Amino acid sequence: MKTYTLREAAKKLGVAPHILKQWEKEFAECVTIPRTQQGARIYTEELLTQFCHIKEWLADGRHKRDIIRHFKQQPQQMELDLPVMEGEIIDAPRSSRHDAQYIAEQLAMRMKEEIVGALKKETTEVLQQAMNEVKSYMNEIQEQSAATKQTVCDSLAQYAKTLQQETEEIHEHLENVVTFLQEEKTKQEQERKRLEEQIIEREKAFRELVLSFRQAAAGASAKRSNKWWKFW
Repeated sequence: MKTYTLREAAKKLGVAPHILKQWEKEFAECVTIPRTQQGARIYTEELLTQFCHIKEWLADGRHKRDIIRHFKQQPQQMELDLPVMEGEIIDAPRSSRHDAQYIAEQLAMRMKEEIVGALKKETTEVLQQAMNEVKSYMNEIQEQSAATKQTVCDSLAQYAKTLQQETEEIHEHLENVVTFLQEEKTKQEQERKRLEEQIIEREKAFRELVLSFRQAAAGASAKRSNKWWKFW
């Protein structure tokens, strides 16, 4: 007899897995889901048929109590529909075949669980190995990043030192230029004052010369005037 997992059963019924879990809780009085040793749910064709009826009845608007009552009454109806005739002999081999089928299903289920467990273990080991490799790669990358970071820091420190030296040299050169300009300005001021003094002295000498020339001219005119009166 074929069995299904929770996801497979939900897919066949066309509902979400959490809806199937919800129905399992709501109809726990009449529906029992077997589980594996690991706790995984096992769905048979009979259970899928029951949940299919639940889905249809809920879609039709039937109340949950009515559905539970129907499932509780269903075994009694089956016994009434199949009366045992007087003198009928129970088919013992059929029971034996049923027990053998059940044992086979249990063995298959156990083998499936063992295979799944082995696969999970192998997958876990592979994942752990992959995680260790990734961790190793991450550590290597981190070490390389740290070395690169240190190299960049050293380069930046060297660049800052060189820039500071160049800045100091530029400041010193500017100070020399400012000192030279101030000295030149002082020299030009002194030269301007000297030239102004020379101009003032020349103007003074020129005025004295003009004054003496005027005095000389006035004296010469007076002499000519005296000679004229003497002549007359």
